[in-house]
Amino acid sequence: MYIFYTTITAIIVISIFSIVDYYNSYNFLVTLSTVSAEPVLDDNGVIKYIYPGFQHSVYNPLTLSRGGLTYLSEYENNGDMQSREFFINTANWLVDNAKYKEGGRYSIWEYDFTWPWYGGIPPPYYSAYAQVTGMVVLVHAYDFTGNDIYLHEAHKAFQALLVDYDNGGVMTIEDENGDSIFLHLLAKPGFPMTYVLNGHTGSLLRIWQYYELTNDPQAKLVFDKGINYLKHNLWMYDTGSWSLYDLTENLSSDSYHKSVIVQLKLLYDITGESKLKEYADRFDKYLNPPLSL
Repeated sequence: MYIFYTTITAIIVISIFSIVDYYNSYNFLVTLSTVSAEPVLDDNGVIKYIYPGFQHSVYNPLTLSRGGLTYLSEYENNGDMQSREFFINTANWLVDNAKYKEGGRYSIWEYDFTWPWYGGIPPPYYSAYAQVTGMVVLVHAYDFTGNDIYLHEAHKAFQALLVDYDNGGVMTIEDENGDSIFLHLLAKPGFPMTYVLNGHTGSLLRIWQYYELTNDPQAKLVFDKGINYLKHNLWMYDTGSWSLYDLTENLSSDSYHKSVIVQLKLLYDITGESKLKEYADRFDKYLNPPLSL
């Protein structure tokens, strides 16, 4: 059997980010060079992590959802039945741990451990990237089982994308007309917004995947508004020689820089928006700057 955790050598900053199986053809893992985390499995095969300085393993909604999609790919590609079981178990974890807000208007997956970066962030906090990745897991689980609970929970999780950051959601409206939004990798009311670029671009790719699976017009609307943000604001992430990881002036690591290039190219393939290709090409050129004479 394919053991997911044996393949992970990723180094973590805010999480491990990747697009696993965008069209069943893209699979890349972003690795960073700050501090390692040890992946482990619970009794149901759901992925947990032991972060540096932690005495026990914790559930990270984003990385366990990514692990669920990896199980799905392993089952679809190789017919591994244990991977299928672990995929469904991951979907069940998402159902069981969704926190309903505002009387059930939306649900969200809360992080329940202190995040040691950005000066330390106490729980609870949330992630748009976790929301959309979990949604894709749940829709696939519905396709597998026909159980409406998975589709219902995916829809409730989607509603968090419509709730403002300061009100306990994961997005902010970025223009006066409401036509541009940003999807936050890290969201906690009262905590300064970081505007992590690849959290936004990665979330958009997952929303597109969710849209293709469900034909939900709300998903297409959120996707389009997220693209509008990129069209008008990518310049803020361009130093002239490298990309910024976020708008707190942290430079991207080499791996994050490369991942954003891939994500922008994928988004260009979907939308045909020239600004996305312009910055993908520009960031790509920064990897091989011309030699000075």
